[in-house]
Amino acid sequence: MQPPELDYAHLTVTLKPYVAKGLPESAAFLNWFLEHIYRLDDVDARDAICDSSNDKGIDGVYVDEYAEEIILFQTKIRQNSAATLGDTALKEFLGSITQFETAEKVDAILQSAANAELKKIIVGKNLSALVRKGYAVKGNFICNHDPDHNAREFLQNEKRIDLFDRRRICDEYIDLSLPDGVKQSFSFSCGDAPLIHQVSDLAILYMFPAAATELVALPGISDGNLFAQNVRLSLGNTEVNKAIAKTLQDKSQHRKFPLFHNGVTLLCDKASLSDGKVSVENFVVVNGAQSLTALHQSKSQITSDLRILLRIIQVSGNQELARQITLISNNQNAIKPRDLRSNHQLQIRLKSEFDTLKYDNYVLEIKRGEQNPGKRVLSNEEAGRLLLAFDLAEPWSCHQLYKLFDDLYTRIFGRPEATARRIILMDQIMGIIQHEMNNIENKPFASYTLTRFFILDVVAQILRRDKVASEFLADPSPLLADTTAMDRFKGAISNILSGIIQDLNYEVRSAGEMFDYKSMLKSQKESRDLASKLIATFSRDVARKKAETFSQLWSQDDHS
Repeated sequence: MQPPELDYAHLTVTLKPYVAKGLPESAAFLNWFLEHIYRLDDVDARDAICDSSNDKGIDGVYVDEYAEEIILFQTKIRQNSAATLGDTALKEFLGSITQFETAEKVDAILQSAANAELKKIIVGKNLSALVRKGYAVKGNFICNHDPDHNAREFLQNEKRIDLFDRRRICDEYIDLSLPDGVKQSFSFSCGDAPLIHQVSDLAILYMFPAAATELVALPGISDGNLFAQNVRLSLGNTEVNKAIAKTLQDKSQHRKFPLFHNGVTLLCDKASLSDGKVSVENFVVVNGAQSLTALHQSKSQITSDLRILLRIIQVSGNQELARQITLISNNQNAIKPRDLRSNHQLQIRLKSEFDTLKYDNYVLEIKRGEQNPGKRVLSNEEAGRLLLAFDLAEPWSCHQLYKLFDDLYTRIFGRPEATARRIILMDQIMGIIQHEMNNIENKPFASYTLTRFFILDVVAQILRRDKVASEFLADPSPLLADTTAMDRFKGAISNILSGIIQDLNYEVRSAGEMFDYKSMLKSQKESRDLASKLIATFSRDVARKKAETFSQLWSQDDHS
């Protein structure tokens, strides 16, 4: 995104879908910002908005449970692209923020004539109790213009307000547009009488046994563009692919192929029948990626007898219908919640961040079957478990993989903290944990999947209480930009982990034969109790100078 795209004339076009939902222009701008810049799920973004008359100068509210902060939002749209932001609007916003500084002030808003949406958020998110608990109150000011020198000077001294001006918004925006498949034309020989079925005015279905020699000639197989909207890509050497390979070897079986293969589903913008050929324009395969990939890899073995049932559906740009067909028609391998989220905007954005960052050859795999040779592949499934244990402090749920992309999906990925940099840092910490786990005496316990996430949660709790470490957790950029700094960070973590593992061994030995790690690691109470013991022991060791905090270890390196 470039700054001119936030000029009023362009911005109004961007905001049209949000205005169409009944939102005023400023609320539409905030809605767009929360989804595309602040990384909230569409439902959470909408729930945060309270922009209407008598909103006490607050357009939106978001509770960041991880950082224990209440974030207040205000948006300003200028129609004059040459206009700048001065300090007046920022000072007014600061006045609005002070209305939430104490629980008593928050309660007073409920007794005032403030609008109902703001009151609902105050009650629904229990803001009064959170302020009383110690949650900090901060503000994000969002605008489509640049600050002048007065605004910049004000912000240098006022840390309660974070400014998202046009330049910062452009820097943090990631294009979420998905590939649309293959933008070409292609023709299939269909014989004399393909089945044609008109589904009211929604779609037209053409179905016939297509020659495999033609199917493997489809453009976009090798680079994956043909399967751009598929919920998963080729899954490698699965039972389906093995069966295909076996059939190809026995040419006498080629003519039977349509009898036991489920077929291929191809969606297109336009399809037409003429002279025994069905021609398609702008197309994508939404079911059959594995089959076509396997056939393409062994195309030299394909004979003219081998045909595959082909379903061509003209959807004429109906994206909702295309999505429905995609989800329902995929039934050769079990569809997982992860597959259904593979084209979701949060996953696409996160993958783009990994690609842009280019750190240590990391790549985020969001679709099963992706090919990333020579890359350091981190699956979004693993990323979700890291975030669940480290940020949300729920290591006991990390074995329930279906929840990552179902019940817990928004809580895990729909947060501003769920960034490529932080996930990479967590993965680096996990690498140290897995190395140090060799020192766990109870080997079955050490090799149990949930153990590493339990230890990650313990480490996260210790680091969050450390001033220096917490700064790196909030923004790992200095570590990712400096190899020496990253090595120092990992060295300090390894030092802390060494003591934790020793204490963990003691607790396991003390429990004796009654130690049931499988049950304990899946129990919130038992897991939390053991973590509390380890953290308390670490704190006592620090007080007795038998252990060092992260800050102390980091400071030693500064003076070495």
